[in-house]
Amino acid sequence: MTLLKPSEPWAMTADQAAQREMGRDYSGVGRAAQAELVLRNALETFLRGRRSDARICHEMVMGEGKVRADVVAVAPDHIIACEVKGQFDDTSRLLHQVCMYQLCVPEVWMVVATGHVGDARLIRHLLPSVGLLVGSKSVRERGELRYDLDDGAELLIEAEAVPRPVVPDMMLRMCWAAELLSICRRLRLDVGTKPTRAKMVAKLLNLDTSTLQREVCTELRSRDALWRADPPYCTVRAAASPDARPS
Repeated sequence: MTLLKPSEPWAMTADQAAQREMGRDYSGVGRAAQAELVLRNALETFLRGRRSDARICHEMVMGEGKVRADVVAVAPDHIIACEVKGQFDDTSRLLHQVCMYQLCVPEVWMVVATGHVGDARLIRHLLPSVGLLVGSKSVRERGELRYDLDDGAELLIEAEAVPRPVVPDMMLRMCWAAELLSICRRLRLDVGTKPTRAKMVAKLLNLDTSTLQREVCTELRSRDALWRADPPYCTVRAAASPDARPS
């Protein structure tokens, strides 16, 4: 089953996205994808202004593999997850998505086109800690309505996000098996010669949340991202066993 359309800019590999961005080649990108991409590009600028020390990644799996955060900023000891809804997107899953993000990371934002503001405000009534950014966009006429990806969009802060404590187990499950092993070895935790995910998570849950969050950030900042992302940060990591594959 295909979860992402390879033709969409955020569903490309990091190298493919970089090449397309350099050439500004958006041929074949539908208007729905363009509408969302305008918001994603503006969101990257917003996040870099907020956390210049963060690594920006697109399509990060979390919530026990059940959801993908559209854009994530990973600082050395803090994570911001954002869900983007362009003009033509469906918001029926938005509440579920931001709920799952809040279990895994401390700061969550909704980034929506003006047509989805009403839905986003209802969600904030239930989850007031979730931030809300509203995007205005530039358009141009070339035979059909298309979004001006060069001009970008302006994001207006309607409500600030309020960071919350994470659920440690859910945060740890964002990591691949090799990354959990790297954390265990860095912290010199005994997980045996053939550790399972369950055993490593159980051992790590004995540590305080701030330590876990910092260690998870270290791994996510060093991960070889499959989708569009900043280059990984070079950090000292313990070598994982050859059979510790991502899961």
